[in-house]
Amino acid sequence: MPELPKEPMSPSQFMEEFVPSVMETVEIPADVDVKLGICLEGEEGGEWLVSVSGGQSSVEPGACSAAALTLVQSVDDWRGALWEGRGGEFGRQAAALFGGGADSDSGQALQLGALSGLAALQGLIRIRVTEGEGGDWSTGFKLGPGAIPAEPTTEIEIAAEDAKAMQEGTLDPMQAFMSGKIRVTGDMALMMQLQGVLMAAGS
Repeated sequence: MPELPKEPMSPSQFMEEFVPSVMETVEIPADVDVKLGICLEGEEGGEWLVSVSGGQSSVEPGACSAAALTLVQSVDDWRGALWEGRGGEFGRQAAALFGGGADSDSGQALQLGALSGLAALQGLIRIRVTEGEGGDWSTGFKLGPGAIPAEPTTEIEIAAEDAKAMQEGTLDPMQAFMSGKIRVTGDMALMMQLQGVLMAAGS
């Protein structure tokens, strides 16, 4: 797969040149039909729609309202995940979603068939990683089609050190939640529904 350039790209160049080059390397099953969105907020930001259908893919500038899943993030935090290592494991996962992880298998990262199941959900989950190098970092995942809410439906907050411990396997996610190291506000049911879809996809 194409390697992420060492120097930061503009959002439009990344989405309209780099992402299509990554998608060309992904073997897409013919029966997959899903739309993914990315919404970057701030200077140079915008919205793009990634359509995958009949074994083909395309990336077009435009509203994400038809997407089953939309990544919602500030331009600064988007660059931070891709080129500055910010956000820890959550940053790496967000970067890998659209092939931005230089050491990830883009076909596995996209899980295209699984993402179609997210269209049945509705809401915005925001993840905040605090106390990390470079300051706090966040990303949002808009589930289901429709407009992006002004405020998150569910917000998950975790310190960078604890996120790293979870990724290394030295901190159990349930233990982290029960001890307050993972703080969840808003609609917890949405988070559980998302977990259910992802677990079903992985089985």
